[in-house]
Amino acid sequence: MVKCFAVFFLAVMGGAFTAVAQFDKIMPLLKEQSLDDDIEINADKFEMDQKSGWVTARGHVVGKAGENSFRADQVKIHRENGDVQASGNVEIKKGSFGSWKGDYIEFNYKTGKGLTGMGQVDAGAFHIQSDEVTRREDGRFDAKGIAVTTCTNAPGKWHWCVRGDGRFKDNDYVELFHAVPYLFGVPFAYLPWAYRDLDTHYGLRMMPGYTSRWGAYLKNAYVYNLYRTPGGYSFSGSTHADYRTRRGVGFGQNFDWDLQQWGRGRFEAYYADDQNPRSSWKNHNWISDFVDDRYRFRLFHKADLTPRDQFILRGTYLSDSEMRHDFFEHEDRGESIPMNFASYEHREHFGALGVNVSGPLNDFYSGTSHLPEGWLTIVPQPLFLGLNYEGDLRAGYLERDYGYYKEADDPYRYFPGHFARYDTSRLETSHRLTYPVKMWDTISLVPRAGYRGTYYSDNAQYEDIYRQSADLGAELSLRGTSDWSSGWRHVVEPYLNYSFQPTDSNISKDSSVYLFDRFDRSLGWFDQFGLDGTWLPYDWHGVRPGVRNLLQTHGENGAMRTFVDWDAYAAVQFDSEGAKSEEGVRMVGTKVVVAPAEELDLKAQGEWDTEVETMAYVDLSAVYEMTENFKLGGGYIARDHDLYDYGVSPIRQWNEVHQNLIYGGFTHEINDQWSYSPYIRYDLRENELDEVGAAIEFQLDCLVFQVKTCYVNSYERIDGTKRGDDFRLSFTMFLRALKKEHREEWRAW
Repeated sequence: MVKCFAVFFLAVMGGAFTAVAQFDKIMPLLKEQSLDDDIEINADKFEMDQKSGWVTARGHVVGKAGENSFRADQVKIHRENGDVQASGNVEIKKGSFGSWKGDYIEFNYKTGKGLTGMGQVDAGAFHIQSDEVTRREDGRFDAKGIAVTTCTNAPGKWHWCVRGDGRFKDNDYVELFHAVPYLFGVPFAYLPWAYRDLDTHYGLRMMPGYTSRWGAYLKNAYVYNLYRTPGGYSFSGSTHADYRTRRGVGFGQNFDWDLQQWGRGRFEAYYADDQNPRSSWKNHNWISDFVDDRYRFRLFHKADLTPRDQFILRGTYLSDSEMRHDFFEHEDRGESIPMNFASYEHREHFGALGVNVSGPLNDFYSGTSHLPEGWLTIVPQPLFLGLNYEGDLRAGYLERDYGYYKEADDPYRYFPGHFARYDTSRLETSHRLTYPVKMWDTISLVPRAGYRGTYYSDNAQYEDIYRQSADLGAELSLRGTSDWSSGWRHVVEPYLNYSFQPTDSNISKDSSVYLFDRFDRSLGWFDQFGLDGTWLPYDWHGVRPGVRNLLQTHGENGAMRTFVDWDAYAAVQFDSEGAKSEEGVRMVGTKVVVAPAEELDLKAQGEWDTEVETMAYVDLSAVYEMTENFKLGGGYIARDHDLYDYGVSPIRQWNEVHQNLIYGGFTHEINDQWSYSPYIRYDLRENELDEVGAAIEFQLDCLVFQVKTCYVNSYERIDGTKRGDDFRLSFTMFLRALKKEHREEWRAW
């Protein structure tokens, strides 16, 4: 069999071919003609009919016509009008659209019109089979007897499909009329109209389940495209209709948009006609009043306007304080008080500047509002003779407010307390000079000198006040490296950070500075001694000694890999007249990351409070990928320290953090079809189970079935509100093409 190659240029300049019967006679003429670059064919044999204008290619035909590449047993092409007739094991591909398969196809490669016949189109993960297809010039296909699926089995053995008549468009969508979905060959619904995006994002979502609070439920959503342009601009939506046997119906509407340079965002609205709004809770302290009509609105938009400019908008507005707990618990767990803000930031090489407006939108949430606040940050910049400068400036109007509960009993009406309501204008500025010195690649010395000043237009005695601090100190570190003959390397870096921060203000003995954020107070235990590099809001004179260790070895690719990363440190205070007046060792801490193998990750972090002789903070975690299909892990979290604020809450427990929790779980993918992932969380402080659950998943070639169950133990809040225990069971079926990831609960804490 002799393979020949021919290239036909049709109807651009015109031209006539001499009729021939054998390919070896036409080849010389073809090389001499003005040819059409849109046709390219490789076949065993070619024939030409000059009178009719048809060129026939036979035997293992492979070619390209316009945007379509094809293969077939025989292809006939008309040189003038662009008609193509292909027969025998035909397959046509068009860019990213997919492929069309059938026994016979007719189309015009110049106009894109007239693809007809029986066959199958593969578009991404979707397979579209039809009895009859006609392609229009705009790229849309009209079809009869359409069957849509993502299954890879033979058509008679599909696990699911949707059948009907309608149309589809290249790499875009399928639209069906009088559609009937089938599951394992059994029809289970009738849809007058159905739409499916071929990138697998749009379509129907259904999730049945059961919880003790909701009873049996069915959550439904239909996700659809509203507008899309070739430039990437898109606007889509999803409509939700849910039913809960114990709570009634709920409806939601979401919109998603992608405006490219102008950003991406999402708007969510949800309404619940709650038939059991827990009327007995309405007068129970830290719970706001609410009725049957409950709602939630949520907005998010983020835009990278230029490579240096970013805008972010985020807000949540609720009908009552329990709306998220009752209907959006995962959201409530991750963020107990919604973050509401609008911010603009501009970045340059020297630093960044911006402005933000933020604060609670509902009066049953406490928090600080910035109305607004502008800021300028200058990152370390070289000045002269090795001297560096860095600074920060911010100014704004700040308002602190309590969470207010009208029906609550004192002292629970104001959360965290009635003292937590004040406002003032604040001007904050800080400046620091550093002079890094390095000797023999071993010794590093960084002396520093800085100033910080804060002005408040008001305080509790209705006076304007100021506070200023100096920062004089230096950090000395030594670095040593030892390379061992066995391929190991040890890096040790002892360091000593000396800091003298005297603070002065015009605050009287009977007054206090209003506390809003980290610029005014120490929010967490790590802030108490300036170990994170921030200024302290009180006098401090002392040293922070420590030693960092790195133990490294060669990895599988030959590069050095860190085996142990260990940092041990302390805070030692000298004479001081500030809020932290105790001398001596105030705190001892350590951070350790151990990775003896690429599959094992161990982390440990803890700090010991010497004053009360307790661990103020502990975080231990371990994750081990034993095999590619088996992962397990767990951890321990503990906190025990005071919270510092402008005033003291009448609720004693609110003035301190006291947590003691252990958790663990694993994920086992038994084979390509079955996997499961159990987890458990236990409260050591209360010495009782907190939560236990598991997810079981079964996968076919195109469908995934997932069952989740968990039990959440009852508990009592600080205000005396009791949360009952809850048993939950949910069932989800989704397309494997969606590539939904495991939700490994034990890795989220």
